[in-house]
Amino acid sequence: MKRLRPFLAALACVSAMAATTVAVAHADPPNSNFGATWTFTDCTGPPGTPSTFDAVARSFTTPSGITFGAVNWFLTSGTATFQPFVVTNLDTGFSNSIAGFAHNDLPLVTCNVTSPVSGFHYVFSGILSPVGAH
Repeated sequence: MKRLRPFLAALACVSAMAATTVAVAHADPPNSNFGATWTFTDCTGPPGTPSTFDAVARSFTTPSGITFGAVNWFLTSGTATFQPFVVTNLDTGFSNSIAGFAHNDLPLVTCNVTSPVSGFHYVFSGILSPVGAH
């Protein structure tokens, strides 16, 4: 569990960046980006990576009651989830990543996206995970 805490803390930082920027930039209520559809474009990655996709941000709550912001984006097609590990705001230059992530050699998907709420431009890099049969 101790190894999971730094990961969750870093993941919360990546998520908080998008949520905080949106709230401050337009004085929208917290979590206003949840439920909004984000269009990811110019995507590159391993074979089979779509060049564009739409996704909706979702939060989650841990068993201990801690709620994290937009940790995953669920593709509106229902085919996959996108979990970013590196986020850069192209308008402000602010960037955040999960500590140690750059050393794991996982095949990343990198996309451009404009927040439908704030209008800020981002580059997200992360894992696009197919949704399997239940």
